Amino acid sequence: MKHKTFLLFLLVVNLMQAQRFRVGFTGGLCVTDIDGADTRDSDNDFHKPGFTVGGILNMPLNEKRSFQFEINYIQKGSTMPPDSLNNGYYKIALDYVEMPFLIKQRVKFNLRKKPVTQLDLEGGVSVGRMIRHNVTGSTNYGIISSDNLFNKTDLSLLFGADYNFSKNFYFCVRYSNSVIPSIKRNAPNLNFITYTFNRGNNMVWQFSFKFLFSSVGEKGGKKLE
Repeated sequence: MKHKTFLLFLLVVNLMQAQRFRVGFTGGLCVTDIDGADTRDSDNDFHKPGFTVGGILNMPLNEKRSFQFEINYIQKGSTMPPDSLNNGYYKIALDYVEMPFLIKQRVKFNLRKKPVTQLDLEGGVSVGRMIRHNVTGSTNYGIISSDNLFNKTDLSLLFGADYNFSKNFYFCVRYSNSVIPSIKRNAPNLNFITYTFNRGNNMVWQFSFKFLFSSVGEKGGKKLE
């Protein structure tokens, strides 16, 4: 998987060589949950923290819109805190390498008669591969840490908003929800998820800072040969 990810990254770079593009990096925190994995009250409370870090390729399509490709390491999963008797705690930790494909759109509007021009909206899909999984804690429902329990491939829809502090630096809030459930629908020894819409799916809120270097292929940046 690592070799395939690297080859895909090189392919995207090669396709963009005739265009202006920007490269950069990202890092931040996330809070995650798996829908239906709370064995106590079945709510989605996003108790599991994690982090994400990765690289960015951004290609402007016009003055207000751009295409963005990322390769990120991200920690997903679910946590149920113990009850008042200190029973029932568990944590499902799922680590992925994922590749989001995004369209970013600059939005401009007036707020209290003052123009706001620093906001972008983004949306797209991401394809991920689980590289590690671990289940810890105790529960009456017999959750096991087994390869047979999880889908290794993650396909998610995502959308978010960015606040640009400068041309090179911005803050991103992003939500993603997987289309493929992280916990298999026919998983063995699993009787706490009654599968309906979205049950077993990864749900993630990300809060990250992103930095982009000067554009490549345009005036002020390095020219591609």
